[in-house]
Amino acid sequence: MSSAGDIIYKAFMPTLKMVLCILLGFAATKKGWLTAPGAKGLGAIVVQITLPALLFSSMVTAFTPDNIKAFGPLVIVAVMYQMLGLIFAWIIRELFYVPIDFRWGILVSGLTSNWGNLPTAIVQTMAKESPFNPAVDVDLGVAYIAIFIFIMNTTFWGLGVHKMCAWDFQDDRRRPDQPPLKERWSSQLESTKGKISKWTGLKHRHSRSNIDMESQTIPGMEMMGNVEDKAEQDENFARNNIEPYIPPTNGAGTPSQEIVPLDRVPTNNEAELLRRSSRKTADTQAPPDPVPSIHESDNVVLVQPLWRRILQTVYDWPNVTKAIIISVPIATIQPLKALFAETEGWSGTRMPYGPDGNPPLHFVIEFSSFLGAVAVPGALLLLGASFARLKVPKNWKDLPLSAIIALTCSKMILVPIFGIFVIQAFRDHTSLFPREDKIRTFISILLSGTPSQVIQLVVTQTYNPDGTAETLSSFLLLQYALMFILSTALAGIALYIVER
Repeated sequence: MSSAGDIIYKAFMPTLKMVLCILLGFAATKKGWLTAPGAKGLGAIVVQITLPALLFSSMVTAFTPDNIKAFGPLVIVAVMYQMLGLIFAWIIRELFYVPIDFRWGILVSGLTSNWGNLPTAIVQTMAKESPFNPAVDVDLGVAYIAIFIFIMNTTFWGLGVHKMCAWDFQDDRRRPDQPPLKERWSSQLESTKGKISKWTGLKHRHSRSNIDMESQTIPGMEMMGNVEDKAEQDENFARNNIEPYIPPTNGAGTPSQEIVPLDRVPTNNEAELLRRSSRKTADTQAPPDPVPSIHESDNVVLVQPLWRRILQTVYDWPNVTKAIIISVPIATIQPLKALFAETEGWSGTRMPYGPDGNPPLHFVIEFSSFLGAVAVPGALLLLGASFARLKVPKNWKDLPLSAIIALTCSKMILVPIFGIFVIQAFRDHTSLFPREDKIRTFISILLSGTPSQVIQLVVTQTYNPDGTAETLSSFLLLQYALMFILSTALAGIALYIVER
């Protein structure tokens, strides 16, 4: 069993590279080398070019038919971590004050995690020693992390979660300042009571079968008036020698046609004049324009064929989504993978090597790896630049400290506690996490306590017209400051559980 000092050293040293990149971005911004427009351009390059290249190269080489059987259990764990983080973020937004430019972004921060560079660096270092098998578990650990990366990027890019980062800067989607929690829930309770009262009152009215004739009014009765009004009306008719109009009945005592006042009944001459006037008016009016048919119209919009609409939808997908969709079948179909990377049973036999001794399309993987290597350092440089531009108010009370602390605790403490107990339960009571597959258990626990995804900072800066993400930076600052301590502790706990 590894000593505590070895565990701390193995877990902390990989994070040192991240610290140096963040510090360089901070210094470059303070020197004026990395301005806000420059950071926005760098963010676009990372999102549209380097990140898709990194995903393509890593996923094609990591996935194999041997480790694909772990896809299901790891997907279940990844989705549980995402949903739990989203629930915590929503609760934090309801309980604490969150600035107006981060009320959708906090949900994205709770849903996403940095499942890329940090856990990969830790696994590549710790899997080389006992209790792991260095010959197998290093590559297998990277493959398992790639499944988490696949789920995260599918959620963030494929399902369009990244668009929520833009909602904080759209007038039609911005959430205004909310009243205090007590007033908000009191108002909601009163509204609910009103709806219940309305519903129960409506049901009560529909359930009544007896009509109180003294309190109800029959339709049309209000036109008849009372007895005194009828006697006065008859007296007026007699004084002016006018006989009241009594409509004919249909034998049942009810009028057979509509009652029309006497002064509104037209005579025969008047009716003829009305008909002539309406005919003359209709002749003078211009005839309506005929509705053009499909053949007569020059601007008819035809419905596009289905295949063209599908191609347009695929074309509109983000580049990251396209890279994921392309890389998964290449990695899992052996003949396709043999074209790009070493494949057991295919490379050198059924799939000949190129003149350089590599698979025929191996240069595609090399180019993607070379280009994708910029993604992680570039994102970390942007993180440091954002920290440098962070305007800390003189009064610390102006910062949403409660929300910042609550989100950090939820992602770095509460979700890891959940992961520790759940993964142990899966290992001891199900076949999802076999005891002999120690690297699977280790990675599932380790990835439960990672900070929010750094790429959200890049996307937020891209969507923000000012090219900044100061509020998000204040939330990420505490998470990444405590990452070195909390991640080291979580790695030690995971190693202890695996060795048991």
